[in-house]
Amino acid sequence: MVTKQKLKVKDLPLHKASIGALQLAVWANEHKLETGEKRLFHTISLERSYKDKNDEWQKTHQLRESDLGEAICLLQNGQDYLIRTDD
Repeated sequence: MVTKQKLKVKDLPLHKASIGALQLAVWANEHKLETGEKRLFHTISLERSYKDKNDEWQKTHQLRESDLGEAICLLQNGQDYLIRTDD
């Protein structure tokens, strides 16, 4: 288990947004090429929170049909963030 003290800045998302039960995070990743050059790329995670049968909060990457509109808005938010920070 990772504690807050062990977390590094690079382990934190660059951007987070949420609508209802959905959460989006934008991550920065570095990849070292065979030439030794480092390349920066971004990944996006999208997840939904829900309560299980024991009334405890869980997270999943599976979305319901009713989540699609909110998911589209969050993905647009992530794209807008990347466009703004690319300048």
